[in-house]
Amino acid sequence: MFNYVFTSGGIGPTHDDITYEAVALAFNDSLHYHPTLVNIIENYFSAGTFPSPAYKMAHIPTKSVLRFGTNEMTGKKLTFPFVMVENVYIFPGSPTFFETSFQTLCKECFANCKSFAATEVYINAKEESFADVLYAIAREYPNVTFGSYPEYNRYYKVRVTIESENEKDTEAAKTMFCNRIPRDVVVHYDRTPHIDCSSKYDALIQKSQRRSVYERAFKKFVNYYEKPEDVWIYLDGSEESVLMVHLARIASNKLRHCSKLKLRTICLESDIQKMDTDEFIHELKSRYNIEMCKLECKERDAVCTVSNFAALKPELRVLLVGKRLNSKKETYDDIARLNGDYSSSVQVHFPLIDWTDDDVRDFFSSLCLPCNRTET
Repeated sequence: MFNYVFTSGGIGPTHDDITYEAVALAFNDSLHYHPTLVNIIENYFSAGTFPSPAYKMAHIPTKSVLRFGTNEMTGKKLTFPFVMVENVYIFPGSPTFFETSFQTLCKECFANCKSFAATEVYINAKEESFADVLYAIAREYPNVTFGSYPEYNRYYKVRVTIESENEKDTEAAKTMFCNRIPRDVVVHYDRTPHIDCSSKYDALIQKSQRRSVYERAFKKFVNYYEKPEDVWIYLDGSEESVLMVHLARIASNKLRHCSKLKLRTICLESDIQKMDTDEFIHELKSRYNIEMCKLECKERDAVCTVSNFAALKPELRVLLVGKRLNSKKETYDDIARLNGDYSSSVQVHFPLIDWTDDDVRDFFSSLCLPCNRTET
């Protein structure tokens, strides 16, 4: 039995909004038009004569209790309540309305709940190399919880979690753990390189000896994304393609585009098959808000496939490809042939053409960008 059950959405005026019906069924209850909600909908939504579809939002279980929260900013009672049936709290699906309503409930339900201070340590060594140290510190700090999770990738081998009810104990345990293991196995790792990516990029180039190379490439991306609807990125899972997606997102942020702007990418079916897992693709799409168009073709048919796709997508004007001077991938050269095709409206650009292997590796690793394990 749960203390609290929260639902979000499904309480609107359309046929597929069935949350109230489902909750009533769960509690062997029936529905009725609550007079308070009917009055709110009539005045707030200008719903017109009862019963119009909007009044479905007032058709709630008879056991319901209405709870009016308070606006944290103004201190005024909220116009629209959330509905509670015993221990089930029914919230609207809109994030704005959900958050506003939930703030009041949160104080009531979780006022006495414990908070936790948590941190993580990333280690480039196998678990058995520090297991005894971790066990000893766990005994010295019985109120601190430790977790060890092997996660083999290019950045680290094990993620160690440390948490307790107060920050002082958490940090003390972390410091002791780091002091008792070899310093060179503890690595810096940023789990969220896409968050505040502009500031992280600025910090990187300030200390980089290859600053001019990075800045020259970034200026190209700023120019490309002056018209983001024209630009697509060839995403093949390589470090270069992920790097271009990251630079595109930074450029978009610098230009103050809408945060909902999707970065457009194309991906060949043959490239997807080489990518490590669906998890890698999902990670890229969710972190960077990517629209990915998968094109079915063989590698040697890339130019024809992209050309045919461009004919269906007239907004595709610029295609960014991760080709560099020492690149040996035939697909890059194949796609580059579009520049000599006068019947094609697509211009293929190589913004990383003058980057060395070290440039790519240092930029990629310094910012902890998502990696496709088949490329490492």
